[in-house]
Amino acid sequence: MTSDIFPGPVGAPPGAASATLSFGPLTAAPGPVRFVEGFESFADLVEREGAVPTELAEDFPALWRFIAEHPIIADSAALAESAARFLGNAIAVLHPAATWRATPDLEVGTNTRSIPVAGLLQGILTHPERLDDFREMLASWEQDDLDDQEMQALTRDVPEPALVVPPVEYRRPTLPTREYADDEGRIIRYGSRWAGGAPPEDAYSRESHPERFEPLRLVVDALVDHLRSGYETEVREEGGPEGARRIVLEPPTGAPITLTASGPGVQVEAGALFRAIIPSCTCDACDETAESAADELERTLLAIAAGGLRERFPVGRRAWQLTQLVSLGGEGRSSSSGAAPELPEEVREQKAAVLRDLDDGWWPAWPLRTVPSA
Repeated sequence: MTSDIFPGPVGAPPGAASATLSFGPLTAAPGPVRFVEGFESFADLVEREGAVPTELAEDFPALWRFIAEHPIIADSAALAESAARFLGNAIAVLHPAATWRATPDLEVGTNTRSIPVAGLLQGILTHPERLDDFREMLASWEQDDLDDQEMQALTRDVPEPALVVPPVEYRRPTLPTREYADDEGRIIRYGSRWAGGAPPEDAYSRESHPERFEPLRLVVDALVDHLRSGYETEVREEGGPEGARRIVLEPPTGAPITLTASGPGVQVEAGALFRAIIPSCTCDACDETAESAADELERTLLAIAAGGLRERFPVGRRAWQLTQLVSLGGEGRSSSSGAAPELPEEVREQKAAVLRDLDDGWWPAWPLRTVPSA
């Protein structure tokens, strides 16, 4: 099916999303769909108001203003959905790589971002002043896609490193158990409090009982003892910021690790640019526990010492950093990419030089200890 408004064939939204729509029987498209049907009611409104649909399809700011000036669109569910489809098609005109996808809410996008069109329509009607913010996002989208393609190429078909682990298995210390109550005296079941559902909106800005992560200090001590006894590494304690405890592990080869225990969490610095805060978030919505944070801390440190850390920097036009971590025990590989920490140019170049000397960015495993540690 062709369209006189959008530069390409139009079809039904992909997959299950088409079953929820109200424009007659639709069939699933066999492949990626760039333009979807069902925008005709909105196009008719555009013509009745003296505007030209083909011009709005190619002029996104004009389309934004037209929607903002016609709040009547929200009075009809069918018209609102038609407008949302037109809006999504216009985004696909702006960003030719964008396609429609089957999600609970209709979205149009790529791997790097996907835009729920009904939500965007509502946002235009309630906050028409945010056009410039949206255009700024659109302006960076193409580069985001290029960065994503480059990162995928750098992580695709990369051989797994040969991990080196001590003969003695790490064992987590027994963590103390304690019950925590909410303001009404009810026991909070951290780790399962939302029963698989979505947390309430205010949970994202609420942080109750951060002291529940205090047992992480025991895990830090156990990990340091395990690494010191199993690998050749120097271990020293230093004074951290504001009296925080800071532990530095420096092997003769491999990625050094610095642990800073302050507040409810532990900051991990390793290799050249690797940074992690565990737990990464202590808000009520994330519902982390000392046990889940311990899982992440153990997985991270044991992988780094065993030779499972890969760093590439600078990568691409934005000079981003790429990090990969291969976990022990067949738990798989995690990857992340993004802007490198803010550092003086001289320091950034020093770190880039260090990484250039590694084998495709992989830090070697720490050498195993041959003489028992004292």
